[in-house]
Amino acid sequence: MKRFPILAFALFAFLFSCSTKDERKQIESENNNAELELLANGKLRFLKLNGTAYEKGLAHGRLLKSDIQEVIQLFKEDIKSSTGQDPDDFIKSFLSQTDYKYSVEKWTPELMEELKGISEGSGVDFETIFMHQLGDEYWFNTKDILAHSCSSFGVNKTSSEPSIAAQNMDIPEFYHGFQTVIESSSPDSDKKLMYLTIPGHLGITGMNDRSLSINCNTLMQLDYGKTGLPVTFIVRGVLSKETQEEALAFLDEINHASGQNYIIGGPEKVVSMECSSHKIVEFRPFENSLFTYHTNHPMSNTDYSANYLEALKANNKSPEEGLYECQRIKSFQRRFTENTKSISLDEIKNVLSSRDNEGSDVVSNRTTYSSVIYELSENPKFIIAPGKPHETEYIELEW
Repeated sequence: MKRFPILAFALFAFLFSCSTKDERKQIESENNNAELELLANGKLRFLKLNGTAYEKGLAHGRLLKSDIQEVIQLFKEDIKSSTGQDPDDFIKSFLSQTDYKYSVEKWTPELMEELKGISEGSGVDFETIFMHQLGDEYWFNTKDILAHSCSSFGVNKTSSEPSIAAQNMDIPEFYHGFQTVIESSSPDSDKKLMYLTIPGHLGITGMNDRSLSINCNTLMQLDYGKTGLPVTFIVRGVLSKETQEEALAFLDEINHASGQNYIIGGPEKVVSMECSSHKIVEFRPFENSLFTYHTNHPMSNTDYSANYLEALKANNKSPEEGLYECQRIKSFQRRFTENTKSISLDEIKNVLSSRDNEGSDVVSNRTTYSSVIYELSENPKFIIAPGKPHETEYIELEW
């Protein structure tokens, strides 16, 4: 594995920065604990950061400056096409009409400092960087109520296999090509985090070296709010914990801004929680099941949003019927049943790579940004296909 340390940053500046020579020297002198690698034939940026929250954000912003600026421009173009509004005006209005910052400051204040560093390092104003973190909240407030297609899976530890959590992370296609994983550590802790993200973003799924992981599936049918902790900050809040028990307590303690399924993995088992702004309910396929799975349809939580209830009424559908039947969930249900006694890594890769249906509602689909598998053993493993897994090979990232 060829490494590109920060001292060699200038060799690939044309890919990652528009900084001047003097600025690059400043980056080298101030962030000598940052390291960037290009993996999977250049498909994956692997950024290693160590320092205080602000220092890590600053290094992130500087090393991925040009990528962040490009991603932000694409995000603004999406805002304009989706809302018909000037993106800067929309961001200002959106943030003035919501109060997510209060919850971030209350439950994950260190992440505000990291965002300040990203803003400073990238040259993108803080309000825009903060808005960049609110993907789910933006979708809930402006997009169609059934806009996403992630698929997640988890299996408990058995006598022959460790517990495993996995996901195809499906996000808008304009983010594709910017696949990034960050390994984050701090001088005052021996814990390390590793998470999939987008340049300028705090993380969309990940694990830590305590064999604690989180996967996310948007549930846009569930109720949401203009306050509460946004999904991005929940991801990082969970990964900051030491144990699965602490992570589940955190999910129960906070107020949730958006409807979301979280699969929380631990060394012994995985737990799937459906969260809305007023309710948290566990989902498991059947009693004492070895495994769990989820897509983007609530199966336990009935705290539906007013928008979803109106859509059901307009289509003469009941909540039990839903607006349409998910085909991706069937890919898991066909492979894993009450007779399943163990599940191998290869079987998980196979279902994440599956394209079982003739239509577009398949597990590995056009919006699949990356596929991740977290082996939650004594020596935890972060395994990723930086793209659609039916087209892209999995690689293991070293801690």
